[in-house]
Amino acid sequence: MKLAIIEKLRAVLDVGVDSECKVVYVLAETRKLLETYPPAPFPFALKLYCHWALHIDLENPKVTLPFLEGVETFVVSYLAGNSDIAAERRLLREFVLLNTFRLQFRQFLQAYDLPTALCDENSRWHEFVKHYAGVIEDGSLSCNAKTNALKLVSEVIFSRGTAAMPGSYIPFGLEWTIILTDGRKLTVEVKVEPFEGKEMISHSTTLR
Repeated sequence: MKLAIIEKLRAVLDVGVDSECKVVYVLAETRKLLETYPPAPFPFALKLYCHWALHIDLENPKVTLPFLEGVETFVVSYLAGNSDIAAERRLLREFVLLNTFRLQFRQFLQAYDLPTALCDENSRWHEFVKHYAGVIEDGSLSCNAKTNALKLVSEVIFSRGTAAMPGSYIPFGLEWTIILTDGRKLTVEVKVEPFEGKEMISHSTTLR
């Protein structure tokens, strides 16, 4: 089974991932390998984006806890009046720019001796992200915190945000709805905007 999945992935990667259906196929096969032959350390971002493409919740605390701990740090900083802006920006950059996803996907492909051009070449990665945006356009992803390790965060719901400004290779923003243990909701809207040839992150946070 393992060899069959690897060869299926190789066949698609060799010709290029240039459509929504290919994105779904590649991520579905990737998820099969992740769940059947889990690597260590586990690539959380890669599994998160695989699941989002397939519209499935993430509930296993062994998988979600590292990320949710980062969200907890973000919430603590925000409620304290943005006391740790560096940590906030780092978390936002990792996910809205898809940097961690790209890095972990490359490591995954390399581990199975699969072509890594999709992650190595900006043009191929930007093409992949464009079609990925179409796949997740109508869906959301929920990460549940079924653990006592967190004091403030109960659940995080990811949704595709509004369209990005012209010139950004990431065609969408992200919206996080962070459900707190006291019932309140913290909504974070994150966008990437082109600025002097670079990608600038902007975000707004609302507590209800």
